[in-house]
Amino acid sequence: MHHYLVTPSSYRYICTRIGLRKKSLITPEQYNRLLNMELSQLLRFIGESGYDEEVHTLSSAFSEIERIEQALTRNLANTYRNILSIAPGALHEMAERYFTRYDIENIMLILRGCQFQIPPERIRAVLIPAGVLTPAQLDHLLILRTIREISEHLSSWPYAGVVSRVISEGYRRGLFASLENELYLQYYENLIADARFGIRGGDVILPHLRFEIDIQNIRNVFRLRAGSRMADITPYMIPGGYLTPEDFQRLYTVSDREAFVSELSRAGIISILTEALRNLRCDASICETDAADVVWRRWAARKTPLYTVMLAVNTMLLHHLDGLARRHPFSVLPIISYMEHKRYEVANLRAIARGKQFGVSPDFIRQHLVM
Repeated sequence: MHHYLVTPSSYRYICTRIGLRKKSLITPEQYNRLLNMELSQLLRFIGESGYDEEVHTLSSAFSEIERIEQALTRNLANTYRNILSIAPGALHEMAERYFTRYDIENIMLILRGCQFQIPPERIRAVLIPAGVLTPAQLDHLLILRTIREISEHLSSWPYAGVVSRVISEGYRRGLFASLENELYLQYYENLIADARFGIRGGDVILPHLRFEIDIQNIRNVFRLRAGSRMADITPYMIPGGYLTPEDFQRLYTVSDREAFVSELSRAGIISILTEALRNLRCDASICETDAADVVWRRWAARKTPLYTVMLAVNTMLLHHLDGLARRHPFSVLPIISYMEHKRYEVANLRAIARGKQFGVSPDFIRQHLVM
C-alpha cells in the first residue's frame, strides 16, 4: 500500500528524503577508520550508526561476527521494504522491477546450495534480501531438500516459469549456468520493455541499463572464454546494451594481441578498464596500453579478469548511475542509486568484518571494497 498521493510534489518529497538518507551512508574516510578497528569496535560502530535497531535487538548469545552479519542483512531488507512502502506509483513499480535482480542472485545461491548440500546458515550469510522475496520466504526456501521443491515453492515469483522450465528434467552439468543465463535474459528484456513502454517515466533509466548490460556482457565473454570452447556465444549475451551480441562474438574469436586490443578499443571496453585500473591503483598515469597489457595476459591465458578490476568496474557503474540521478533528481534513479549504494555499504561492512575475523590485512580488504 502506498502512503502518498501520486503527484509531482510526492515525487519531489520521496526523492528529497532519499537524498538525505544517501548523505548518511558511510564515507570513504570512515571506511579507512573502520579498516583499522577490531571486530568489537566495528560492531560498536555499526550499533551507533544506521544499524542500531537491528544490532540492539539481536541476542548477545550470538558471536560478534554473527551479530554483524545478521544486523546488516536485516537492515538491508528493512531499508528496501521501507523505501518501497513510501515510493508512489511509477517510482514504486520501476524500483520493484529493477530490484528483482537480487531475487535472481538469491535463488541461484539457494539452488546451488541445495544441490551441493551447503549448510543453510552459510547460504543465508551471503543472501541479499533486497528483492521482492521477503527474508521469511528466503528462509523457507533454505529448508527445502531438492531443487524441484524449491521450484514448486516459487510459483508466485515473476520468473518462476523460467526456473520450472529449465530444471524440469532435474540436475545436470551446466544446469545452473543455463538457468542463470535464462533468468537474466528475461529480466533485462522485461525491464527494458517496462522502461520504454510499460511504466511512465521509466525511460530515464535506459542509459544506465544499456551501460549495465555492456558490463555484464564483458564479464560473461571473459567467463565463457575461460570455461568453454563453444563456437557461438551470442545466446549468452544480453541484448539491449550499447554493444550488440555480435560485437562480443567478434571479440570472443580474437586470439591475436593487436586484433584483441583493436577490438576492445573499437568497442569502448578498453577505456572502461583503463579508468577502472586508475581508480583501483590510485594512479592517474595508467594509460590504455597498460590496461590492454593487463587484460590481454588474462585473455591469452583463458582466465577471467582480476576480481579487483571488476570491483573497480562496479564502482564506475555506480558513479555512472549517480550522474544520471543528478540529471533526473525526481525520478526512479535517485531511489535506485541510493539502494545500490546501500547494498554496497552492506557488502563492504561484511567484507571488513570477515577480513577482521580471519586476520586479513587492511590493505587487502580495501582492494575488495566498492566506494
